[in-house]
Amino acid sequence: MSLLVLHEALCAAVWYTVFCRAVRSDHTVRLDVRLSFIALGLAASLGMAAPLAWGWQPDWYTLVLLASITLVQGVTAAHWQAGVPDQFIKPECRPRRRRATDLTGRHHV
Repeated sequence: MSLLVLHEALCAAVWYTVFCRAVRSDHTVRLDVRLSFIALGLAASLGMAAPLAWGWQPDWYTLVLLASITLVQGVTAAHWQAGVPDQFIKPECRPRRRRATDLTGRHHV
């Protein structure tokens, strides 16, 4: 597999992970988090276009960096399965945590 094909696949994977997080994000998500994902998505988009637009060719070091970003996005995807993690939501918009016993009215001793 050529370096260019691997580069394009990794950029597409990073872009897809950003897209998946963007779908779950809204105005309640902290601005710094939204801007970070916008920057990462833009970098992945530019990475996909760079070989055609500017004749740029990836090297092994670039691929290792890109693969590590893809890995981090993949590993942290589990934290997004139920929606945006609470730490990324503005404090005033975070859901209030309750004990399970508060909801049922039963108390276990």
